[in-house]
Amino acid sequence: MTTRSPRASTTCVAVDARTSDNASAEHLVHLLDAVLPAAEPGYVASTHLVPGEGPHTAVAASWPCVEGSAPAAEDVLELVAAAVDALGGVGIVVHGETGTASRGPEELVAGALRAGGEHRARSTGRLARYHGRSDVERRTTVAEVVALSVVDAVEALAGTDVEPTTPVDLTGWARPTWQHGRVVLLVQQGPAGLVPFESRDQIPCCSHH
Repeated sequence: MTTRSPRASTTCVAVDARTSDNASAEHLVHLLDAVLPAAEPGYVASTHLVPGEGPHTAVAASWPCVEGSAPAAEDVLELVAAAVDALGGVGIVVHGETGTASRGPEELVAGALRAGGEHRARSTGRLARYHGRSDVERRTTVAEVVALSVVDAVEALAGTDVEPTTPVDLTGWARPTWQHGRVVLLVQQGPAGLVPFESRDQIPCCSHH
């Protein structure tokens, strides 16, 4: 007798609150963490640029569920709406096993749809939550970053050579990006070695989340 493994589905939530910078987007991710299964190994949250006359950022988060056990899209929508209600004028889109649900001003729903689409396609976006983040946010090596997290590659700017044994200081902060389906962490030369291209000091609010 052949036993088949349970099939998985994915629930994705995208929110456009017209956040103007990464600090505000990180705060929005923190609000989602509080009501979504952020502790699950497969939980991923990302920030996305929304172009237009008033360019800004939106966020998206997703997590896997065993087929048949995923929450209803409408239930997730209500949960997220309550968490971000204080922000006002928010667009929310939930894609799940039971379908799609949305709420909010048309323009912001469109921004959330864009962010959710990029998130699900892994085409572009900045990862704020991902598997292995806590394991690599320390002094480590390029090889360990790739082995212990979802990061596929560590790439340095300005032609700096990067080898598997190259040390890199990611203490407390590592925000890789999706680049055409690959997770890439950009680093640069710091005073004492390689450090993230995006530093924690650039995010004065919510840097401890």
